[in-house]
Amino acid sequence: MGEPKRCWICGEIATSGEHLLKRTDVVAVFGESFSKRVVKADLEGNHKKYIQSPNSKYLKYPVNLCANCNNARTQPYDRAYKQFADYIRENFDELKHGAEINTNLVFGKQYAKKMQRNLFCYFAKSFGCQLDDVGLPVPKILKSILNGENYGNLYRVGVCIRPQKLDGLSNFPLEGDQDEYGKPVDFYWAQDNGSFTVIHAYNRQIPAEYGDEWLGKSKRIVMGKWSDI
Repeated sequence: MGEPKRCWICGEIATSGEHLLKRTDVVAVFGESFSKRVVKADLEGNHKKYIQSPNSKYLKYPVNLCANCNNARTQPYDRAYKQFADYIRENFDELKHGAEINTNLVFGKQYAKKMQRNLFCYFAKSFGCQLDDVGLPVPKILKSILNGENYGNLYRVGVCIRPQKLDGLSNFPLEGDQDEYGKPVDFYWAQDNGSFTVIHAYNRQIPAEYGDEWLGKSKRIVMGKWSDI
């Protein structure tokens, strides 16, 4: 037998699989018990899996985190993302014309600084899981973000509002380059939850039309307007 899979965050043996798409997003779009057929398909439609519930194994990565990192350690990040996503869904008609979000309004002024950091950590975790899933080494900056250490500006996100809600969710293909030793040089990836798209970029610029680049440190998140990513 080969070496056991290791949690990319802490290095312990991986026993838990993170959701490919946030479970709360899946529930927000399709409900807790699916009343209509839900299909997981690649973007070309060549491979399809029929999903029975938000807990389906087809909506999770293979084991990539230890139980502690996927639960106790990163649950605050998941909660921050849920609060952020719920805010956009609840205020979608106002925001869909293109706007900026002030995290004071999302999380409350007293908690905004901590919660926006947790939100950025959630995005870093999602991006790290995607890179790990395709067998690429996770850049050190993502681990620094999750470990509460200082980090630079190589990793950033953009938030792009849709003109109308979709009855579906998407993971876009990962684009990127590696050096001759297989180490990451730059990457670009996006997730869409039916109301907004989050663009992840490592060592790449995010096009201005997809929103201002956000590093988790500003209370202002200036959103772009959605178009084909």
